[in-house]
Amino acid sequence: MRLAEYPTFSDFLSWLGDNRILTAESVKRARNAHSSTGHPVDTVFIELGLLRESDLAQHLSAFLGVPVLPAVPDEVDLALVRGIGMNFLEANQVLPLAFVENRVLVAAADPFARSTLDVLRYHFDCEPELRVFPRSAIAERLRTLKETKLDSPDSLLMAVDDDLADTDDIERLRDFAREAPVIRFVANIIQQAVDRGATDIHVEPTIDHLRIRFRCDGLLTVAETAPKSMHAGIATRIKILSRLNIAERRMPQDGRMRVTVRGQEIDLRVSVLPSVHGETFVLRILDKSGVALSLNALGFDAEAIARFKEFAHIPNGIVLITGPTGSGKTTTLYSLLKERDPDEVKIFTVEDPVEYRLDGITQLQVDPAIDLTFARALRSVLRQDPDVILIGEIRDAETAQIAIQASLTGHLVFSTLHTNSAAGALTRLLDMGIDGYLIGATIRAVAAQRLVRKLCPKCHGVQAPAVNGIHPVCNTCRGSGYAGRTVAYEILEVSPEIASMISRGAGEEQMQERAAANGFLTMSAQAARLVADGVTTREEVQRVLSLDLTTDLADEILQ
Repeated sequence: MRLAEYPTFSDFLSWLGDNRILTAESVKRARNAHSSTGHPVDTVFIELGLLRESDLAQHLSAFLGVPVLPAVPDEVDLALVRGIGMNFLEANQVLPLAFVENRVLVAAADPFARSTLDVLRYHFDCEPELRVFPRSAIAERLRTLKETKLDSPDSLLMAVDDDLADTDDIERLRDFAREAPVIRFVANIIQQAVDRGATDIHVEPTIDHLRIRFRCDGLLTVAETAPKSMHAGIATRIKILSRLNIAERRMPQDGRMRVTVRGQEIDLRVSVLPSVHGETFVLRILDKSGVALSLNALGFDAEAIARFKEFAHIPNGIVLITGPTGSGKTTTLYSLLKERDPDEVKIFTVEDPVEYRLDGITQLQVDPAIDLTFARALRSVLRQDPDVILIGEIRDAETAQIAIQASLTGHLVFSTLHTNSAAGALTRLLDMGIDGYLIGATIRAVAAQRLVRKLCPKCHGVQAPAVNGIHPVCNTCRGSGYAGRTVAYEILEVSPEIASMISRGAGEEQMQERAAANGFLTMSAQAARLVADGVTTREEVQRVLSLDLTTDLADEILQ
């Protein structure tokens, strides 16, 4: 039986019930377990204790009309194994056995894993013909092959991809990108990433396979693997969608694509970088519908929201948001802009790149390739009679000087800096060569922030008790114990006293101590309160902030 003719898992469950191999209740349990956990079909049956491994293989054989053997044959075509890569085979528990009459025989424990079989069909350019084997037999055979027979030069593992990577035949690359399995694979990983709330998709070639990882709530997890032979097709498909040069494989490229996922248009920012194993891609998901541009939704408390709203309406000056990449700075800035009515004020943004398009606001994207830098764009913006200007990032002294000039001439400026603390932004500007008296005269406030994962509202990070040997996986957090993120922050307002300290060249600690006397709460203490309130965990705070939670105030809150 060919792959296209295989029935579905639901058909198999009905067959088991109709033949009284399983009771109606057992069929329902298996269906629910597979739906909720996503485990392979054979794993569900075995761990629920519904069928023994050998019996399941026999039933699958009878249902599908394919042969079953108790052990994987000793003779396996090693060229097939090397071509597709051991990592893919181990991750999916399949094993190509041999080519027979223009067909590839494949050992599989889960014949309903259609995406895996689709990859095999693409790689071997023919329909796989399955042989059902117990998972333990496949795992043991893969282990033996890995330990004893695959000690070959790396060039053998990479031969399939190298042939395509070195070709100058652009039409051949386009043909690979138009293959249905490639189109489905790229569409599937984007859809998976959006469904899981990921912020980034990483497509990473290794020595013998392709690894797909998603960044969810700040952490990277492996989502898919694919044989190295699919790399050229996937790379070309992403480049075509991003309007990039498919023939360029030696230089970095940046692009943008727009796709539709479940009826919703999603923008993705694409970065391509050549590596020793081939081009690696990072796709930043810019899903405006999934981002609530409001200070309340970000997790700021009522007092902080009130202060931010005041900052959004001051007539002139500079408000800075600091933190590392991925800490939510841009989202906070956009939320500040949303506090202003674009019908009443002229708002400009200068960004690299423009991440979210906002109605009623003029947004500029810098382009160093044509010498449209932050500084040059800002000079032009100042001649457009703006009221509020958002600068994506102050990267150099020239941009900082223009931002200060804009604030001194009656404009409100929002921007970001990459510093670890609020006070650190002030000393960073001093390091850029900005005079202290200008910093004190123009900077109104600095907020530093990080995003920490919140405990799952459903399972609260506690693993559910096992049922028949299986621990049910929480559908909300997928077993991680966390769902969603909130903000840990500190807000430093530049009072006349702090401004005087800046002019005198005071350090970060001195300014923080003086601010603390007036009610300034450090990020460490604020994060500690999140732990004390049960919003997150001590381990998560330490992971994200790398803070010493043994300070007097933080330790007092955590007790």
